Amino acid sequence: MATKTNSQRHLQNWPRQPLQDIDNLLPKKSPQIKLRHGQVLWLLTELGYRGAVSSSAFFEYIKSLRKLGIPFGHKRFQTKDRRKLADYSYCHVMELALTLSLRVYHVVPDTVLRGIVHYRSQLCRFYRRAYAERRSGAGRPTLLRVKGRKRLKGRKPIELRGLFLDLNIEFSGGHLVRFGPPKLLSSTETLARFSESSLSGRAFMPLSLSLLSERVTALALRAPDIRSGPPKSAS
Repeated sequence: MATKTNSQRHLQNWPRQPLQDIDNLLPKKSPQIKLRHGQVLWLLTELGYRGAVSSSAFFEYIKSLRKLGIPFGHKRFQTKDRRKLADYSYCHVMELALTLSLRVYHVVPDTVLRGIVHYRSQLCRFYRRAYAERRSGAGRPTLLRVKGRKRLKGRKPIELRGLFLDLNIEFSGGHLVRFGPPKLLSSTETLARFSESSLSGRAFMPLSLSLLSERVTALALRAPDIRSGPPKSAS
């Protein structure tokens, strides 16, 4: 991993800091991330993707995604003597996090996985832009004020910021009829998209990609030194 900044050291020394409160501590530019498999499993668990399943079951599910090309494609990490362990970059971790965000009844449809793989290069650019424009560019904050006769005393305006990802996924009769092209949306564009009546049959709505990028980066910068491989216990 790259040399740590003061903010990164602060993150590591503050392991209980809520993820939603650490935006000001994160580096402005996306740092170089290089994690081992065990660290990635820890990160995804901290994000809540493991849920109530055992650590061994979660490990096997991530392993099954890897066989389907998530997040490394269909490369084989083999040497003559032993299995070569892959390093996970920022884009690799973001792809896993995005994939797990799309689970329906604990699994992601294979057709959706193929769509993610197909648009991998474009999505990686989106991951980086979503982090860079968390509070600037198309992701600059937008304040919403509720109008009406009855206003709750002391209610603050709602702040929306960052970029959102719309994968343009549509299902019909249990079958995928559309995937992509992916599109980044501003907060105001996302609100407009949510208000469209044509979205009533959509299986997946726009995802807050900037928020996800913040959480992934914050956890990656304070990931403990964990061995790679399956957990010792099933708890």
